[in-house]
Amino acid sequence: MPQTVESLKSFHAARAAEAKRLYQEARDPVESAKDWRAELRAARQVLARALRASDYFADVASALRENGGHMLALRHVMAPPISQDQFKLLCPDWSKGSENNDKPVAPGVAVAVAATFGAWRDRHLTRWLDTGRRPTRVEMREILLTLAPLIANQTVATSRRNRLAARQEQAVVALLERKGWARLPSSLIDRRAAVPERHFMHKTRFATATAAPQEVDVACGLRNTVVLAMECKVTNDETNSVKRVNDVLKKAEAWKTHWGSFVITAALLDGVIAAKDVERLIDAKVRVFWSHDLDSFSAWLDDQF
Repeated sequence: MPQTVESLKSFHAARAAEAKRLYQEARDPVESAKDWRAELRAARQVLARALRASDYFADVASALRENGGHMLALRHVMAPPISQDQFKLLCPDWSKGSENNDKPVAPGVAVAVAATFGAWRDRHLTRWLDTGRRPTRVEMREILLTLAPLIANQTVATSRRNRLAARQEQAVVALLERKGWARLPSSLIDRRAAVPERHFMHKTRFATATAAPQEVDVACGLRNTVVLAMECKVTNDETNSVKRVNDVLKKAEAWKTHWGSFVITAALLDGVIAAKDVERLIDAKVRVFWSHDLDSFSAWLDDQF
């Protein structure tokens, strides 16, 4: 492994180019089409559930009090369809966590969200609301055919990324088990020596100086009670790599603040990663590894003992 920062950046720039090449070669039009059809079906179900739960958008507040996940559909019924961050600008009391985690929305907030939806909804697609009637079959079909592709276009990339990230994590787990490491049940890591040497946890959490513990994909016990916090990140394009790397940097800073040198943050990368984003990880002293070169990670682990 290169020793200077500049040589390390050059080394990982080449690795990033190789990861991009492998990602492109692995793309399969048949598999992609299958993913797209699956996401279209899922998007239609999202819309149908929101329609039923909200009495066809006549009672949005009640639907949200039961499940904030309906916001995925509701945001796309607005004119124009709107992102979570943009919706929060319109309705500051709303939390996107309620959508992401399917959590009930507090009654007062649900009323505010419903009012925002009512002001911004697509009046052509929801024209039945203006006459106080139920939608016709034609209107229901129009909603599904118009909006399902918009939702699916957002979710299909996420689904693929999540699937590849799960494979990443399983590859790390399999490598550790082949090396004779012992797997521990996942639990909150809130003290030193919680992960002994040559032990690991998959999908666990670190206590931090922030309000909530930060989840880590794989925690590996090294010498002298040091723990390697491995984050597995797959990105579909260089724009997405900014967000994925930001996630790692945020956690790395929280762990460093709380644990100091007793936690080493690492990122296992795959897909299309911008070289400049890899450099940000290196500058933050995050250890960088690649899914297509797990042997380097294995060798690094051996060097720690």
